[in-house]
Amino acid sequence: MNFKQLEAFYWLSQFGNHRQTAEFLGLTQPAVSARIHSLEKDLGKTLIDRDAQGFVLTDQGLEVAEFAVQFLNLREAMMGRLQDKKKRRLTVGLAGMATLTWGPLLRDAADADGEIMLDIYSGSDLQLRGFVEAGTLDAAFTASGDRVCADFAVQYDVGWVAHPDVIAGRSLPMPPEELRALPLVLYPKTSPLFNPVAEYVEEMRDQPAPRHYGNSLATICDMVRNGYGASALALTALEQDIAAGRVVEIPATEPLPPLVVACTHANRARRKQVDTVLGLAREAALAWCAEHGRYASFTDL
Repeated sequence: MNFKQLEAFYWLSQFGNHRQTAEFLGLTQPAVSARIHSLEKDLGKTLIDRDAQGFVLTDQGLEVAEFAVQFLNLREAMMGRLQDKKKRRLTVGLAGMATLTWGPLLRDAADADGEIMLDIYSGSDLQLRGFVEAGTLDAAFTASGDRVCADFAVQYDVGWVAHPDVIAGRSLPMPPEELRALPLVLYPKTSPLFNPVAEYVEEMRDQPAPRHYGNSLATICDMVRNGYGASALALTALEQDIAAGRVVEIPATEPLPPLVVACTHANRARRKQVDTVLGLAREAALAWCAEHGRYASFTDL
């Protein structure tokens, strides 16, 4: 089995016509037929139902067509990287906090490097994990996962925040039972920031106040600003709002663990190029933390 066979079969499955397939690939119709027959021989399976009226794939043919498109996509990605001689293109995944804090400095450093074209995917840890498993990312910085490929981390202080009206008239600092009585804005259960506050949801089965959920850091911050309720967040996300008094940090009797973001995936096949990006990320994170030390800190691992 070879790539030319799969290519001919895939396009034949799309066009459903030998003539159109031959014209598209710049072949003769007999050449297309020969590639399909040789593929069937190599696989030991019949891929086209030749007794059916019109063009119909067998069950095995449908399965092979699905695999064939993956081969074509992988080949296109490989050729794109090999033919890009001027710049090394890499794809990096950043958890939301990294995207909004030192991510812009990483982007600017890659642009200034001149030899790197950096594509950034921003998302939740769960989303980025899916991209890693699909082979989309060359590196990923997340708050969960194995940190064996990282030599630094950024630690974000996590605390309770709310619009001033939400806690008006309440005594401070607030113990857990009083925090539970507030309307809360929560991350989805798949988020690393859900577990530290899970007890505030599960232990109050009578639901003393509303429980709201946001699917992204930006959404949750907006919900807090608009008075939906209190939320446990990496405080640097609302640092300017806290300083201006639009949002208040709620003193609590029980502190929450920090959010730690580090590199949890590095593409070993492109380790040299990835190491360059990791070096730029380290400098970007270090520089950002030096300017924003109130709620975040840089840590060597």
